[in-house]
Amino acid sequence: MRPDLGKLFFPESVCVIGASRDTTAIGHIILKNLLNGGFGGAIFPVNPKADEILGLRCYPSILKVPPPVDLAIVVVPAPLAPAVLGECGEKGVQNAIVITAGFRESGEEGRALEIEALRVAREGGIRLVGPNCMGLYSSRNNLTATFTSLVPPEGAVSFISQSGAVGVTMLAWAKKEGIGFSKFISLGNEADLSLSDFLEYFVEDRRTRVITVYMESVKDGRSLLRVLKAAAVKKPVVVMKVGTTASGAKAAASHTGAMAVEDAVIDGVFRQCGVIRVRDTEELFQLGASFAALPLPRGRSAAVVSSGGGWGVESSDLMEGRAMALPPLPESSIRVLDGVLPSYWSRKNPVDMVASSNPEAYFLAVEELISKPGFDMVFLIGYGVLGSIALPSIVATDSRYAKKIASLVKAHGKPIYVVDVLGRDQSESARQFERAGIPVYRTVRSAVDQAYQMLRYQEYLLKNSGKK
Repeated sequence: MRPDLGKLFFPESVCVIGASRDTTAIGHIILKNLLNGGFGGAIFPVNPKADEILGLRCYPSILKVPPPVDLAIVVVPAPLAPAVLGECGEKGVQNAIVITAGFRESGEEGRALEIEALRVAREGGIRLVGPNCMGLYSSRNNLTATFTSLVPPEGAVSFISQSGAVGVTMLAWAKKEGIGFSKFISLGNEADLSLSDFLEYFVEDRRTRVITVYMESVKDGRSLLRVLKAAAVKKPVVVMKVGTTASGAKAAASHTGAMAVEDAVIDGVFRQCGVIRVRDTEELFQLGASFAALPLPRGRSAAVVSSGGGWGVESSDLMEGRAMALPPLPESSIRVLDGVLPSYWSRKNPVDMVASSNPEAYFLAVEELISKPGFDMVFLIGYGVLGSIALPSIVATDSRYAKKIASLVKAHGKPIYVVDVLGRDQSESARQFERAGIPVYRTVRSAVDQAYQMLRYQEYLLKNSGKK
């Protein structure tokens, strides 16, 4: 039976068992993040040696906490966890997150302790996250039940991580990059709730448009295969799989106590199921943001509008290597562009804007090309460069037209891949694109790679649209 995880991500009350007055302790940090994050439900710290922590009344046991309690976060030492979970079961708690380490990943004694904790949880009707994890984050209700207060804004990407450290670091990175998240879950040892359980939940979660995964190992291969087959035809599933070498697999085993799977097998499963595999965390979340923000390309034909010819040459090389087409410009489009560009422009695709400083010309060029049925996507490379490095007087106009260019995505249902060759920290137009919900790529290669992955996913959907 599929677990009901609604109360895990949307509890009305949270109890932190092992809350601490020590500002460096995990139990203090998580309690503080819950408070500062803006969670609107009831928060109950439990510590038999304290009367009050961070201005909240403290209880000696969860059994003394006013009912009901929807979610228990357990940060007591590992040997105490089974007894604490037993009390959670008596209290009627349905979900518990065991943050504490020292279980299966630590050896045979820890393995026995984990088995006992799981037995107690099941007897009490509790679904368990962890142990040995870093909690969760749900943006919609400001539930920051994890180690970091640096969490991203609300968005449509949900993230499942088999590494707690990678997970919370990526929350902070996504905040810096402005990538919106719906939910994050750190899996830990997966004693009970597994990667497959959360994949199933996110597939049905209407606030999740893209599922991203950091994967080290596979707990239940049959279950994962079944879930991935069902998931990828409904939503993009983007996975960074590590532990691909012998040393990486060994490190993964010592990390969560799980077994790694041969990389060639994983590759085959991903291809069969339509899962998009990436090689690093930046690509993982860039692609997640792209899928969340942009419509899928309908085909392989692209138009390129660039501030200089060199970017056009680079994009042509990269696209040809991925069997993406650059069709000739229609005569009607050439006539339109003749009206905004010098007489010596090339009249070819890619369109070289010959270092034009007129943002309206870029808008008119993109508007013209995205409206043509022969182009499935448009690349805009180097927009706003002159304003940023030589003509600061036009920066405001660049920004205004960036917003207008961004509106063309929704108007025509086609993606625009924006490349800011100066980097997002230097270009006001890049920031405007991002504020309008359009991803900005740092290089031509990254933009083409993102488009290619989205194109392959679209082709997978078309191929499998009639399959159950």
